[in-house]
Amino acid sequence: MLRKRLYTILMGMVAACCLHAEPYCDIRKFSILDGLAANTISDLKQGADNLMWFATLNGLSYYDGYTFHTFRDNPTDETDVLSTNRIRFICPCNNFDLWCVTYDRRLYVYDTRLCNFNNIEQQINDKFHILLSVDHIYPLKDGATWISSTNGNYAIRIDQKEFDEENPELIKVGKGGLPSSKIWFVTTDHKGREWVLTDKGAYIYNTKFSTYIPCKWIRQVGSTVYLATEDGKLAIYDEAQNHLSMIPLPAGVTRINELKNTGFQLLIATNLGVVIYNPRTFKSEVVNVQNPSQPLAEVKKIYVDANNQTWAFTDGIGVTLINPNTLAKKWLFADVQDPTHRTTSTSHFIMEDEHGVLWVIPNGGTFSYYDRKKQELVPYFLRSNSSANALIPKISNYVISDQSILWITGIHDLTQINFKQHNYTLSLLEGNEAEVRSLALDHNRRYWDGFFNGSVKISDEQHNKIGYLTPSGQITPALTRLSEKGIYALYEDSKKRMWIGTKGDGIYLWQDGKMQHFTYNTQDKNSLPDDNIYDIVSDRMGRVWIATFGGGLALVNEQGDNINFYSARNSLHWPQDPGMMKARRITCTSKGSILVGTTGGLVAFNDEFKHISQIRFHKSKHRYGDPASLMADDVNHILVRSNGQTYISTLGGGMGIVANKNILDSNISLKNINTLNLDEGIVQSMIEDNSGNIWIIRESSIDKYNPKTGKIDIFGPNDFDYNMTFTEARPIHDPATDLISLGTPMGSITFAPKNLSKTNYQPKIIFTSLHYNGESGTVPILHRPELVIPSNKRNLTISFAALDYTRKYQTLYEYRLEGMTPKDTWIPLGSQHIIGFNHIAHGKYVLKVRATNTHGVWGSYVAELPIEIEPTFWESIWGKLLLLILFSIAIGFFFYFYNLRQKQKLSHDMSLMKNTFFSQASHKLRTPLSLIGGPVTEVLNREQNLSQESRNLLTIVQRNAREMLDMLNQILKFDNSKNFVINGGDDDIFASSHSTEDIQDSNAKNYIPEALIASTEELDQGTKDITLLVVEDNPDLRTFLESILRESYNVLLAENGKKGLEMARKHVPDFILTDVTMPVMDGITMIHYIKQDNNIAHIPIIILSAKASVEDQLKGFEEGIDGYLTKPFSATYLKGRIEAVINHRKNLQLDMLKHIQQAEDAKFLGNSQATSESDKQEHEQVAKVSAQDETISKVMKFIVANISDPDMKIDDIAQAMGMSRSVLYGKIKNAVGMTPIDFVRHIRIMKAIEMLKNTNDTLANIAYAVGFSDPKYFSKVFKKEMGIIPSDYREKNK
Repeated sequence: MLRKRLYTILMGMVAACCLHAEPYCDIRKFSILDGLAANTISDLKQGADNLMWFATLNGLSYYDGYTFHTFRDNPTDETDVLSTNRIRFICPCNNFDLWCVTYDRRLYVYDTRLCNFNNIEQQINDKFHILLSVDHIYPLKDGATWISSTNGNYAIRIDQKEFDEENPELIKVGKGGLPSSKIWFVTTDHKGREWVLTDKGAYIYNTKFSTYIPCKWIRQVGSTVYLATEDGKLAIYDEAQNHLSMIPLPAGVTRINELKNTGFQLLIATNLGVVIYNPRTFKSEVVNVQNPSQPLAEVKKIYVDANNQTWAFTDGIGVTLINPNTLAKKWLFADVQDPTHRTTSTSHFIMEDEHGVLWVIPNGGTFSYYDRKKQELVPYFLRSNSSANALIPKISNYVISDQSILWITGIHDLTQINFKQHNYTLSLLEGNEAEVRSLALDHNRRYWDGFFNGSVKISDEQHNKIGYLTPSGQITPALTRLSEKGIYALYEDSKKRMWIGTKGDGIYLWQDGKMQHFTYNTQDKNSLPDDNIYDIVSDRMGRVWIATFGGGLALVNEQGDNINFYSARNSLHWPQDPGMMKARRITCTSKGSILVGTTGGLVAFNDEFKHISQIRFHKSKHRYGDPASLMADDVNHILVRSNGQTYISTLGGGMGIVANKNILDSNISLKNINTLNLDEGIVQSMIEDNSGNIWIIRESSIDKYNPKTGKIDIFGPNDFDYNMTFTEARPIHDPATDLISLGTPMGSITFAPKNLSKTNYQPKIIFTSLHYNGESGTVPILHRPELVIPSNKRNLTISFAALDYTRKYQTLYEYRLEGMTPKDTWIPLGSQHIIGFNHIAHGKYVLKVRATNTHGVWGSYVAELPIEIEPTFWESIWGKLLLLILFSIAIGFFFYFYNLRQKQKLSHDMSLMKNTFFSQASHKLRTPLSLIGGPVTEVLNREQNLSQESRNLLTIVQRNAREMLDMLNQILKFDNSKNFVINGGDDDIFASSHSTEDIQDSNAKNYIPEALIASTEELDQGTKDITLLVVEDNPDLRTFLESILRESYNVLLAENGKKGLEMARKHVPDFILTDVTMPVMDGITMIHYIKQDNNIAHIPIIILSAKASVEDQLKGFEEGIDGYLTKPFSATYLKGRIEAVINHRKNLQLDMLKHIQQAEDAKFLGNSQATSESDKQEHEQVAKVSAQDETISKVMKFIVANISDPDMKIDDIAQAMGMSRSVLYGKIKNAVGMTPIDFVRHIRIMKAIEMLKNTNDTLANIAYAVGFSDPKYFSKVFKKEMGIIPSDYREKNK
């Protein structure tokens, strides 16, 4: 156990040595096509807010990591501030503004709050009456800015505060201590004193110190300030004496080019070399940088790196590295053979990136990095990932941003170099090699790479190529293809044999230089089941299992030297599901479970079996609607962790962990990994490291998943070069070194999990622009202190950016709008760096945005932007006040009109109550008056034997009843004089016995035409022709009505509407007289149901009611009544109205009978031709009229169809019509005034007449033809009907 642990530690140390970090440059080029103002850049700087600014020949641009934004004078929008858009140089201020000097040396400030240019120069010129021509600008830490001039004996000093009498300040030469207008440098020391160095001396602003020593260099070491001249003099500032003290330098120093320091030591670039001055010992030592390759001694530039090593540049070739402690030196140089691949610089270039790697361009050499382990410069070929202008031949100007990102300009364009490190080993492709599709690590710790083109490369542990495997089994250094098909599986078994699976060419088996080849054979069922081999593994018994994509699972069967295969073609009872025949991955567990991923689901079984045919397979598939099932059927990888947990990934379904305790179950359940970002692409494979983390191989990234916390760290383009993607190759993990190897389209990579880490850089966030929906263009906002949004522009979007200038692969954003968003709630935006607002309410808000860096690590920086949404007029104080006033007025009017309405309503209700009372009282009294006046009048009219005294007494009763009726009529007229109609013949009720009325009860029948001849058929109601139904709830009035009507009609009585409806349906009366106001069912409702019933809808109805209003009468007529009488009524008038309606109905019956006869003639005489137009019109009218009554038409058709049947009965007709005998009787009687028997007889005679006219048949034949069984009886009936015997009728009508 101890030996194994020591071995693991040793191998880990070896791996750490092998996988040392290798520098790498992620290079991007930008041009006018990317939004730059121009391709030629004159200056570039990073502002205090981390924005990158670029001065171009066509305006000022900044870059926020997403896009370029340009500011310039634009003739189209009448902007005219700059003298020219060609900007010479720029200088950022501490307050985020930007000094801009145009090509003609005019001075402007770009205000990042107002986002516009200010002509500062004009203000200065107007104040001091000068014409400023800017030479240089020196911004200081304290916020002050010094401006030197090219055309005057002065300098300008400007504070950040607003302009006033003292700001800006014009400092003239000779006044205030300024020795000369030619300023070399301006800076501040540790106490904030402003040092101004000129060609004629130096002075400290606003102090009494000045010197005429032309100091050009200044360096502060601790609290000590050193100054130096070009001609080799060095001085120290004596703060106590306020003067300079000279420091002696070694003899021969005649020129000083730069001052630097390493800790307390001062480094001086001189004509003799590097002079190292120790202020503690006051001694100086000279380091001569001359050597045979570089004979020049004068040092032009000094650079001190993070390790306090000194780099000295001369005008000679190369660069010299000096150890200031030991004074050891080494000359370094690096170049490339191809001059087109060289990158040079117009000035000495040297820098360190954030990883501590030093990059340098030695004089005469090319862009290189310093390999500290080998202590040499390594050339690096700078080439961008873009297709156009990919080479970077020259660095003219450069700036290093806060992330140690190098921004350079050369001949054209802008180049961004993001320095990274290879925390992995990349085995690049050679020649015609294709992507890596399989990997293996053999017992000799050699790496095997299987390529898509059929090659197999073998490398040592340091990934140095050993050679390629040939079809004969040999290893050759030359690129050789083992197969014509791709290598999809590599596996070394326990016998140290390498199994090589191909896609389409079967399996190769290699051992000790010998090669065997196995393929599918249609004639041999023990051969491979398919030539597409996707995976090869062995179980704990050492048996080798093969996944074929088309033939399912196969097991290697070794019998001595003979090898064949168990499969579905022979003894293996593999599931025959077409999808499960395409096997992708096999995983064997330490507990004996074998899991096979197929395109048709997961198959699991136990490796403990005596014979291959005894294996029991457990299948799991995606179940629709079950989120706990497989996410999809296509299982592409299975990982069993060291603790036994099983993870499964599917194509198009993500990744999950098996929830079942026993993996050998069918339809297992999974718990999805919800923290997995599906936007990263599909999960291609998985592998576990020694720490228990799962590395998930995606298409363009690698995810590190911690099963304990559920946290996922994503490593993508910011961690791998060449925009690397990954293949489906099964990854391999070496437990001894904890190294993981993967396949890519560029080759194979191997990395140590602990070396992949995320940066903790926290980017600043800046709001960049505002866009109002519906408008073109955007409004820059940058450092605007507050956004004021007009009330009519509330639909807007705000853009922002996290100023992380590496590739924004995982930059995420969240925001909250204080004043609207709930407390402590952040709204995720994903990678979207804009926020849209629609119809935002007026008020004041604060928009807060936070972001991650490009590795997805959330920063603590929160950008804030106050926003004020202006109210509309109606949302303003004045608008609300006006609304309040209008509302108050409206409320006042409402209550005024409401009270008025209530008073009117109360008055109206009182009036209605009075009217209702009077109306109901009068209506209630009219019925009793009818029962008083009616009988009295009947007695006076009928009883002739009354004594005079009795007649006088009854007359008194009649007269007083009349007065009471007049009073009731007056009450009704008071109720509504325009809506009151008395129509009951009530004058006759109270008429004197001496009245000479035209229609009296005794002679009313004289006015009624003689009734039709009655049928011999008897009704159940009585022997009279007409049956009346009286519906009245007052029993006295009901009795009175029966008494006055029973002499002429059969009278049926009903006490309410419901009873009346039942009797109407049962007896089908000829006439209905009904009241309106009745219990149970009122008269109007009864009438409505009657008119809806086709069997009784024809019955005429008259209403007799005490309700005399027009509305009540209209309700009745709308339901189809034939008359409306009011109480009290005249009995004579009532009977006359009834007789009139019945008479009118009989006339209609006669007309109907006539039309029926004409219709029969038109039908029976169809063979005869009408000779006149009037005959045709008459026939058309007859047909039309006869067709109006559907029931009669049907009855006629039935009679005609059966007219020759002498046994045809009325019951037969009723049954054919689908109605009772009584209903049929009522229908026919009401329509034609005949009983059904008479109607049938009439139709028979009409048919006989037609035959007499148009045929020569005998009378007997005609009699039989029309349904008479006896010709004599036929002649008798014919004579009674027509008044003439049949023979005479034929003779007369010949």
